[in-house]
Amino acid sequence: MNTLSCGGLKTLKSWFSDKFTYEYIEGTARKTGFLKRKRKLDPVYLVYVLIFGISCHQLPSVEELHRRYVDFNDSPSNQKPIRNQSFRKWMNMRLVDFLRVLLDHYIEQMAVQSPARLKGTVQSFKDILIQDSSIIRISKKLYELHPAARSRNNSAGLKIHAVYSAISHSVTSTTITSERVHDSKMLNIGPEVKDSLLLNDLGYYSLKSFAKIQEHGGFFISRVKSNAIPEVCSIISAPSDFISIVDINCFTRIKLGDFLEKISKNGVYDLKCSFFIRKEKKIEHFQEFRVICHWNSLSKKWQLYMTNLPYEEFSPEDIYEIYRYRWVIELIFKELKMDYDLGKMLLGNVPLAYIHIYSIMLRFIISRDLYCWIISSTDSNLKDKYTPLLWSKIFAEKGLEFLSILNQQYFGICFVERRWHKLERSLRQLAQNRQNRELISLKFSSFQ
Repeated sequence: MNTLSCGGLKTLKSWFSDKFTYEYIEGTARKTGFLKRKRKLDPVYLVYVLIFGISCHQLPSVEELHRRYVDFNDSPSNQKPIRNQSFRKWMNMRLVDFLRVLLDHYIEQMAVQSPARLKGTVQSFKDILIQDSSIIRISKKLYELHPAARSRNNSAGLKIHAVYSAISHSVTSTTITSERVHDSKMLNIGPEVKDSLLLNDLGYYSLKSFAKIQEHGGFFISRVKSNAIPEVCSIISAPSDFISIVDINCFTRIKLGDFLEKISKNGVYDLKCSFFIRKEKKIEHFQEFRVICHWNSLSKKWQLYMTNLPYEEFSPEDIYEIYRYRWVIELIFKELKMDYDLGKMLLGNVPLAYIHIYSIMLRFIISRDLYCWIISSTDSNLKDKYTPLLWSKIFAEKGLEFLSILNQQYFGICFVERRWHKLERSLRQLAQNRQNRELISLKFSSFQ
């Protein structure tokens, strides 16, 4: 694999040439069985069209993809363009496998080449990993195969499970399942989590998984489920008025819910609590974790966070601030649906639904890779002006210009160099944020 850093590529053209190797894409198409004999359809050109050829905020369709492909392929051997009906026959599960392998390749490549490093209170971690899922609504024709989880009107849906990496500034893995598959079943914990920090929402709440994370040398922060019944073992810290007027020992070895009922509703409490993990051979196994209790005066509720981060190094305020970083993956799904049109094609068969999702995810990964290159090759005093959400809008607007330049590069040589430089200059100018405020996605990692 080419491990040249993003910052080592001097121009937009060199970035593209390094990223899209014709031989690799065509070879992958053959290995996955998508391409057997090269006739009317070129798999490399099809990948270009899937990534760059969808018009911004227009309802994407197979017909539009076909038109973009025909317009792009000006090869002399393409005197009789592929017909729409023949083009549709290529939209099959072999194309799904081809796109999935490409997606995994570019995700892995981006993780290896990332120029970002963690900073601030989290700089000691190898990475920050955030897992979440989002439902993609598909045609009602697929109801029997992929029924919606909470619907009475025969809706159908798929679910994308994604893991975000702070180091990569992007998604590092994706899995597509039926909507009814529970999030907690997709939380795979192994030795790779060592020295990493995982931020989980309630959908991935699993005490067994938290115990595994700690067993493998990893760390986590999670919300506490409302039906959890941990037992308070000790009080690490509490408001000064609480410590001065009560005997702390009276508040230990009681259920957390009873503890919260007895104390005044204000301030922050840092506790050590015992959780029931599992029962094996009639022996009950418990494990102790920190629980941060913060009274929210607006919602009039306790906000509870559990973690295995050491209290000597991470204060309750640190825990709360780090957990807020989870919002990054929510913004990514918003970005995918708003700027990349994920879920806009209500397609009536399974291959087309998967092709739509994988091609949009591939487009997103390539966009993020270019985003990282743009920032890493920018003056240090301008790096903070580039925001992911603004970048996604610029990339969506400029996608067709990429396709136009590629067409000219393959089938005509006039002014190609000048157009590459013009597009790069336009990307840099348009993608700079005009507002000087701290970005949540750059809070704990920065580009070198």
